[in-house]
Amino acid sequence: MRQHRIASISQHAGRRLAQRNLSYEDVGYVFAHGRVLHTGKACFVHLGRRDIPIEHRREDRIRRLEGTVLVLDPVTGQHLTTAYRNRRRGSRDIKRKSKHSLLGW
Repeated sequence: MRQHRIASISQHAGRRLAQRNLSYEDVGYVFAHGRVLHTGKACFVHLGRRDIPIEHRREDRIRRLEGTVLVLDPVTGQHLTTAYRNRRRGSRDIKRKSKHSLLGW
């Protein structure tokens, strides 16, 4: 578990959290238990099924968080930019290298 916390949330992220029915406690749980991936110009925190402790897997409130991804500022890692859910592909899409080069597109 990480000891850091999310210090600020962008206006866009606030709207996305409301649309996805995620509370600040849910964001804190994902941040504390999720897997951190640094890709491109962002820091991602993904909560997969394996990241949820065994004693929490039966709780509906926690199970619905599976597949939640938090996109954070890469420099500090404490500013939430946006959040989304991706249960099917999860961290595979984050790890995948972009098919477009930065120069040509």
